[in-house]
Amino acid sequence: MSSLNPMQDGPGFEQMLSEAFKVGLDLPPDTDVTTLAFGRHRHWDSLGHMSLVITLEQTFGVSLGEEDVLEIDSYATAAAVLKSKDRASP
Repeated sequence: MSSLNPMQDGPGFEQMLSEAFKVGLDLPPDTDVTTLAFGRHRHWDSLGHMSLVITLEQTFGVSLGEEDVLEIDSYATAAAVLKSKDRASP
């Protein structure tokens, strides 16, 4: 998958994030991932979380630290963490 332009936001980012959630959590294509939260979906348990993190890292070309991994507990927090990583990139 392609890397995100550090300043890119909008439909491309949202589509990449949505697809990463579906792949990382092994969800059906029609799942509304924007409402997902850790522990509130049968696929988003501790093992699903690690799969999601790996998929996010691969999709967006970033390395997520321990604090980032622990912070991601919903679609919205994943978006915020990824956007902060992109801004921090040179």
